[in-house]
Formats: sequence, C-alpha cells, structure tokens
Amino acid sequence: MRKENLILIFGVLLSFCLQAQQPSLFNYTATNSSATIYGVATIDGVAASANDWIAAFDASGNCCGASALMVWNGLAYINLVIYGDDATTPTFDEGMDGIEDFTLKIYQASSSTYIDYPSSANITYLSGWANTNGAPLGGYDNPATIYDFQNSITVTLNLNLSLCENASPYILTGGQPSGGVYSGNGVNNGIFDPLVSGTGTHTITYTVNGTSASANAVVFSLADATLLSTGPYCDNDSSASLYSATSGGTYSGSGVTANSFNPDIVGTGSYWISYYLTDGNGCVQNEQTLVEVNASPTPPIITQNNNVLESNVSANSYQWYDANMNIILGASFPSYEPAIDGIYFVEISNGNCSSMSDAYTFVGTTSINDKTSNFKIQLTDVLSIISVESIDFVSITNMLGTQVYAKEVNQKNIHIENKFSNGIYFISIVQNNKLTTKKIKL
Repeated sequence: MRKENLILIFGVLLSFCLQAQQPSLFNYTATNSSATIYGVATIDGVAASANDWIAAFDASGNCCGASALMVWNGLAYINLVIYGDDATTPTFDEGMDGIEDFTLKIYQASSSTYIDYPSSANITYLSGWANTNGAPLGGYDNPATIYDFQNSITVTLNLNLSLCENASPYILTGGQPSGGVYSGNGVNNGIFDPLVSGTGTHTITYTVNGTSASANAVVFSLADATLLSTGPYCDNDSSASLYSATSGGTYSGSGVTANSFNPDIVGTGSYWISYYLTDGNGCVQNEQTLVEVNASPTPPIITQNNNVLESNVSANSYQWYDANMNIILGASFPSYEPAIDGIYFVEISNGNCSSMSDAYTFVGTTSINDKTSNFKIQLTDVLSIISVESIDFVSITNMLGTQVYAKEVNQKNIHIENKFSNGIYFISIVQNNKLTTKKIKL
C-alpha cells in the first residue's frame, strides 16, 4: 500500500472516530516544528481501545504531543504528532530539540492506568526525532509497526522490617519493579514511621500500575524503664539503692556506683541519673531523672545540766534513744531527763533530713527528781497516778533502762493495771512540755 493512501485512510478514520476525553497528563503545546509517527498500539498483546490515548515525552519529561487511538477492523492505529521546542521562547520547554530521546506512554481508559513503553518497569528511550513539518518521521513511518505496552507485570516486595517504637523513620526499600508506591499504616512518601503506626504488626503494600505485593512490618513496644528510686536524699546518706520498673540496665551519673547512688559523695544539689536499658527485642532506652540532695542539720552534741541532757542544736523535731537505739517514747523535746544512768542518743530533724548525735554516757549528779507536788502515786491492784494538772504523757522504765509502759494521755488521773514484776521503776510524766520523774518500788 502506498504511503499516500495510508495517510488518506488515517484522515478518513480520524473524521469518523469519536474522541475520548484527553488525559490530564497528556497536555502539550503545539509549535511550528513537528513530526508524525505511525503504528499499531496493543496492551499485553491485545489491541488498545478507542478511548485510549498515546503521548510522547521528551527527555525532560514534558509532554510534546498526544492523540486518541483510532480503532479500525480490530486494530488501534497510532497517528501521533510530536512537536519540537519553540526557539522563540527559550525559558519554556515545549518539546523536542532534535538531540533529545523521547518516550511513549499509553493511557488505558478502562483502568485509568498510564503505561510506559514497553513497560513502566523497563522504559525504552527512542531517538531520531527531526522536524519534518508534520510529515512522517523516518524510522517511525510504518503503520504496521506494533508497539506493545506491557501492563501485566510481576510486583514483589522483599521487606523484613522489625523496629522499636522509638526508632527513627525508615525509608522503605525492596519493592520491584522500581517506580512503585508504598502504602500502609504509618507510611508517608515511602517512609515508615513506627511512632505514627504504633506497636503491632502492620501490612505494607507496594503498588506498580495497579499491581501490588505486600509484606509485614513489626513494631515492638518498649519495656518500662521508669526509675522508681528518685529521692529526695540527704547529704549524710551514705548509699541509696537504685531501682527501675525493668531490671537489667545500667545506671550512670554523678555519685552513681553500680546500682547505688551516694549522696554523701556529691553533696547537696540537683543531679541527673541515667538508666540505659536494652530489652529482649533489642530496643534501647535512656531514661533520665533529676534527684535532689538536701542538706542535713549539723549533728547535735549532747550536754548535761545536772540530771538533764540537752541538744546544743535547735531543730524542727527531736527524738531521744537508749543505748540499744530504741526510741524512748515521749522523749521528743530538746532536753531529756533519764531515769537511770546509761548511754543515750538524740536525733534532730530540719524537716527534710535528720542527724544523729554521738553516744553520750549519762551519770546522774543528784537523786531522781521527786517533785511530789506535781503528782503522787497510789499502789493497790492498780497503779494510780494522781495529778492536779493534766498529764500529756506517761512512761515507766525499769532499772535496766527498758521502757515497760508508755502512753499519750490528756487527763489528770491515770490508772494502770499492776502487772509489773517486783523491783525498782521510774515513772515519768510530761506536763506542759516539762518532764518529771519519780522512783518507786513495786
């Protein structure tokens, strides 16, 4: 068939063909330089449809010509004008400049899919364009040349992804052929963010021209690395054990040795303690907490005034102890009058921290206070303490210095069941912050 006849046939076909709507990607600018290519378009070996379009793109990705396919006798004919660049508009690239390669792309209307030639996974770059002023382009002027666009591709996704929930966003790879799109929970622009997805197993999908493959991404939750021992501490504390909700990590910071914090080494102030933990999933955490070390009061010195022991340091509170470091009930004042000779201690507190005195050996200088005007004792089957003033506290101590009875009261008369062994006892009462002691024999 002569070339002139083929051109005539294409013209007739064009006049009768109902044109489909031009795809948005196929917009182009017509110029004064052009060339036409002929051929037959198939998709996976099957003739394209009348609603399908074909277009040419220059090396810069600009559409430089597009047309609807013309279907005749079961064949989809290509009659595509490819335009050249307009030299009068140097800042705008309209099309081919004579040295560029070009590519072909078909639009399959039935699937709304764009397919590169011969496939989007393996694009062929064509050469040889020249300005023919619209005439057929040499090498592309045979209407029987078949351009088969391959849309049936195999898509794979090789993804073995396990992340911790505190991991940095991960750039997804492993999808074949190239040029596809990743999607799924936590995926944005080909990047998977475990913080967005949350913990658990997530499906990642890779899609090329409507064909997809999937794989799983696992996001591990973090172990609880919260520091449980955070003070506050006192500067006279020699050592404080450090604990976390999940053991097995490493502590660090000023004053930290192994799993202990030593306030007496660092002194008063604020200090950061860090805890590094690698859990069973290999997830790493670094938890930090700020601890306070408060100043403790100056250790008191016990002085003796007659039969009264006194602390030389003023404090918010006081507590006296016997030689065995047992608390002496009711002995919570700056001074204390022991019932018997022996060793005593006093502890003071400033509200946050406390300090203990050195041991003090008490030896009475006078007889036991026997102010009978304050209270008197009646002994039958009960031990009765009778006072003209209200009694705040009563304590009974044996000759060994052991406290055998102690009680806070707020009344004048006290009756105690007599279950005491025979011997010498010291009865002490507190009235209006004053201590009075009486020795009795039972």
